[in-house]
Amino acid sequence: MSGRTAVISGGSRGIGLAIAVFTVADAFLLRPLPVREQNRLVVLWGATPDGRFDNFPLLLDDARDFARRVRSLDRVEFFSYGGAFPIPIRDGSRVFHMRRSGVSGGYFELLGTPPLLGRPLLPEDDVAGAAPVVVLSHSAWQRYFGGDTLVLGRRLVVHATGVAHSIVGVMPIGLDYPRGTDFWAPVIPNAWSLGDTPVYAELNVIGRLRRGASPAEARDELTSFFARPGAPELTRSVRGVVHSLTNAILGDVRPAVLAFAAAAGLLLLITCINVANLLLVRGLGRVREIAVRSALGARRGRIVGQLVSESALLALGGGIVGTVLASFAVDGFLAFAPPGTPRLDEIHLNARAIGGAVAITTVVMLLFALAPAVIASQEADSASPGAARK
Repeated sequence: MSGRTAVISGGSRGIGLAIAVFTVADAFLLRPLPVREQNRLVVLWGATPDGRFDNFPLLLDDARDFARRVRSLDRVEFFSYGGAFPIPIRDGSRVFHMRRSGVSGGYFELLGTPPLLGRPLLPEDDVAGAAPVVVLSHSAWQRYFGGDTLVLGRRLVVHATGVAHSIVGVMPIGLDYPRGTDFWAPVIPNAWSLGDTPVYAELNVIGRLRRGASPAEARDELTSFFARPGAPELTRSVRGVVHSLTNAILGDVRPAVLAFAAAAGLLLLITCINVANLLLVRGLGRVREIAVRSALGARRGRIVGQLVSESALLALGGGIVGTVLASFAVDGFLAFAPPGTPRLDEIHLNARAIGGAVAITTVVMLLFALAPAVIASQEADSASPGAARK
């Protein structure tokens, strides 16, 4: 293998890895959620002291009562505590599973997320007797309906009940909460009653923090609500749990991505050192050539500049090959990612990921290439006829 081929091969692997890691990290860690002021959005539920229930829900009446009492949250909405649940759906002659999440009518208004198509769910959709409607997630719109812009008005029939739900909107890419949701439906029209008792639904809370309020205040208010006078004995020992919406969506993915990025950074450093060694060997192999040029009057700065320029071209070649390798690496990640991994539909090569990774990697490679170029030029000066006469 020639020196140039070895340099491009070694560099392309490092650049390809950097692009792939930057692409994944961009989706998980850097790209904001399609919501308004995401740092103020929190989700809350209960947990029992014995650890038997780490997601203890509120019933509908209790959730509404908490929303009236809480002072640390500007606004409170609800979603089904079980998250996205798969149910059989009929669409014409097709029958398939889709993951449904029940949310209150003001859920999307709270998030501040405008729909990509149509409209979001509204409070008037979440009342008894309202016409059954649903809103699709972007991934479900692509997966089940091929991104058809005429999807609005189509009807999804819940196989178990025979109730047809009209599709009224499609949400933008990146909105994935509860995690894995294919469509959102209003809570009350899709809940059920126990005899003559009110509508029964088990819910978690999502809210927007007031200016100056902390998540801990909201958590403590929920703990106090569970222990309020007149509360059922069962709930009085339940404590509140709070998470930012970002952590609720990403869960334990964030530490894994950070560890992956750190490992990739270490491997990139090793790759750069190996490339620098190859460049040094290649430069020392040209000492005679450089010595002749130096004897003919070429200045060291010009020689070093040429060697660095050649290294830059090699880095460019490595970047092109690395981009191709990164495409395969990202496709492999998507193929083997565990089911339910958040934001998978946002992971794809883009100009920002490619530009950022190539720029960082190229700068690092050029810095590593500068030292071999200077060493090679110094060796050439020592080997030149003028140096020998001295």
